[in-house]
Amino acid sequence: MSRKSRSVLTFLGRIFILARRKWIVCVASLAGILLLIMSDGCLLAQGQSDTSRVNASRLILIGGALTGTVIAVHLYQQAAWWQGDRAPFRFENDWSYALNIDKWGHAYGSYLAANIGQAALRWSNVPNQESIMYGSLLGLGYQLYVEAEDGFHKEYGFSPGDAISDVIGASIPMAQQAFPVLRNFSMKWSYYPSSDYLTSLRSKQFRVFIDDYEGQIYWMRMDPHFLLNKSMASAVPQWLGLAFGLGAHNLDGKGGGERLYYLALDYQLSSMEILQGSEFVRTLAAVIDFIHLPSPGIASEDGRLKVGIFYTYHVKVTL
Repeated sequence: MSRKSRSVLTFLGRIFILARRKWIVCVASLAGILLLIMSDGCLLAQGQSDTSRVNASRLILIGGALTGTVIAVHLYQQAAWWQGDRAPFRFENDWSYALNIDKWGHAYGSYLAANIGQAALRWSNVPNQESIMYGSLLGLGYQLYVEAEDGFHKEYGFSPGDAISDVIGASIPMAQQAFPVLRNFSMKWSYYPSSDYLTSLRSKQFRVFIDDYEGQIYWMRMDPHFLLNKSMASAVPQWLGLAFGLGAHNLDGKGGGERLYYLALDYQLSSMEILQGSEFVRTLAAVIDFIHLPSPGIASEDGRLKVGIFYTYHVKVTL
């Protein structure tokens, strides 16, 4: 293990000692994986690695970090969602909940977990195809475990819609491997705390920003270059794309509210030549690429068509 990796591990150990909230442990574990990957030059942005020999020590390190993360998230979920009486396993259809924003959240969560798992396995020199498959299975496995636990709670139940969204999100990397044209599409997310979160939701025990559906927008990005001829494609910067966003406002917790739709430009930082100087910078850019940054576009908000610069419903400049 390199000196950089040891120093990062020491830093993470101090975080674990100081952490008093279980969700902080979860974030620290995931951050640790990303920091270790970036500090030793993971090729997340390039998708290449020497697969002549799997690095067992790195694989064990990742396994330990992921195990700690799973345990921490389980403890958080147990305290936040699974308290109360247990009940026989049952299904609960909640398609109308939060106007389906939570379903997009499940898909994005599985998609993100699958990509992190893939990058971590590639860092351990696991071959690309196997890392994609096992990364997707890791992301999906935990998401479905959470759904199964919900199925034994008297107030929640196993949500088929959540499970389907989990499968879709975790399957995207494998689908992109099988059908290269799909590599022109990716999921992104943007967030800013809603007024409901700032005034009431965050004061509730174990409620964090991921429960703030009104503050989130989920985006599907498209790289338009594959649709253009050679001359037109050369005129469009490689880092510039289009993104369709979906959000919600005025949610009442009973399926009511207003849907928000966005069509905006999108930036792929890992494709910018100015950010190609080092492995660390390229990897950091690739991590940021999972977030949609503020950009010009059009939106349908509260029944009105607007033109401006959009990030979330709560952060925008309209014309």
